[in-house]
Amino acid sequence: MDKPLTSPLLIEQIGRPTKLSPSATFAHLQNFLVSLDASPSKTQLERLADALGVEIGAIEPSEGERREAERAAAIAAARAERRKRKEEERAAAEAAKSQEMEDALEAQADDDDDEMGENNFEGDQTMDDRGDVEYGDVPDEDEDEPDNEE
Repeated sequence: MDKPLTSPLLIEQIGRPTKLSPSATFAHLQNFLVSLDASPSKTQLERLADALGVEIGAIEPSEGERREAERAAAIAAARAERRKRKEEERAAAEAAKSQEMEDALEAQADDDDDEMGENNFEGDQTMDDRGDVEYGDVPDEDEDEPDNEE
């Protein structure tokens, strides 16, 4: 455990290191950016390439600003699209939930109708058959209640 592990990759210097010029670095970055997919790292490298291009004079400052504005607009458009998609998903989920609740209520109402239909006999009154009852409409009051003393 005290001994350091050996690296599986041995890197040896073949020749003298060469210093890249800013124009060569800019050219390498431009070629490398073509092969990258859209990602935050690509955006950062594009910004680096634009700044380096402006510094060496390969890109005019207004062109660099225009590219940055395009990137900001693309990011804002992607963000708006994600928000729109999330809102549509949320609305679809709410619609499905409300449809599910309506279906459950209809099923419950059907069950209640079936139960009431089985127990009805001819001449048998249910609560729905009596109509609205208001205060004082009951003709026969319970005589066993203490407040009904005459």
